[in-house]
Amino acid sequence: MPNAPYTYRGLIVEYWDLLRGDTSRWSSRPYFLDLIRKSGQPVLDVACGTGRLLLDYAAEGIDIDGVDISPEMIDLCRANAREAGLGPHLYVQAMQELDLPRRYQTILVPSSSFLHLTRPADALEALRRFRTHLLPGGLLSMSLRIFEPDPAAAEWDLDGEAARPDGSIVRRWFRCTYDVPRRLQNTDYRYEIINDGQTVASERYTMDADLTWYPLGDALDLLSEAGFVNVHAQSDFTEEPATDEDTSFIVLGTKSPDASR
Repeated sequence: MPNAPYTYRGLIVEYWDLLRGDTSRWSSRPYFLDLIRKSGQPVLDVACGTGRLLLDYAAEGIDIDGVDISPEMIDLCRANAREAGLGPHLYVQAMQELDLPRRYQTILVPSSSFLHLTRPADALEALRRFRTHLLPGGLLSMSLRIFEPDPAAAEWDLDGEAARPDGSIVRRWFRCTYDVPRRLQNTDYRYEIINDGQTVASERYTMDADLTWYPLGDALDLLSEAGFVNVHAQSDFTEEPATDEDTSFIVLGTKSPDASR
């Protein structure tokens, strides 16, 4: 069993869409689409992955680009785009190093992807770069969630299973531990390919300090520190104001219409 550094590569990418399944009914899709229609285009999808939202929106005629830290994810997104007859601009960059050739009216960071920035300095720098990449008056919207540490999560648990077209079974196992005082989750994934009852391939991906989380007030303060105005939060892909009891919420902030940078 090779022990690869944890990143979006290898079997994680190869079977990302298969194990994720049908996402058309996920509440994030209509939420962000409505947001784009109100805020405007062009749009940047940060941590776009294989194109779950990006390609869906592009097919509806929305001017949207994508960026992701994983070259393999972008390669798969590009292949999915070709299959759909689409040609979005796609980039391989880390959030905290974002340096793209255009500016956007709306920037989306779905799927709590921002929480992979576990160093406070990286998180703040990413927000500052998001703000730089917005047009004056542009909107940033990020989905976040609160993790609820569970001691049982330290044991391997079958997290997903799906059949390939050739009948082989793909299984994803998951376990994690928490550093609660520092608000960090350490993550292990194990992927297996099962053929006729035999494991024919297996890869494990491990990352210490893989994810962090923010109480609602801390998240709003971070956007304000990065220079955003009209900072607020909505509850779990609705337009209801978020509260401290929410474990899933969207934080939003705008770049001042008077901002020159």
